[in-house]
Amino acid sequence: MSATDELIASAELGEEAKKFLEGDLGRVLVGLAQQEIDLAHEALEIADPVDTEAIRGLQNKIKVGRWFTEWLNQLVAEGEQAIHVYKQQQEI
Repeated sequence: MSATDELIASAELGEEAKKFLEGDLGRVLVGLAQQEIDLAHEALEIADPVDTEAIRGLQNKIKVGRWFTEWLNQLVAEGEQAIHVYKQQQEI
């Protein structure tokens, strides 16, 4: 795969991620991920400080919820960057 093909693929994937985030399903899933994060934070506040397994489990829920949104946002940003680079290359 050429560098240009990789840029195009990244741009297309970023656009798909953007459309997903703007669509009903994307908004619902991001909202559900945020709810999981919020619930885990609340549970973490009252967790027994010596129950390291429960604390670790709650921390993992928070991480996964954040990762989901970050992955999608990263795809959008990489796609936008790919478009920018592609346009610059076409001007040369």
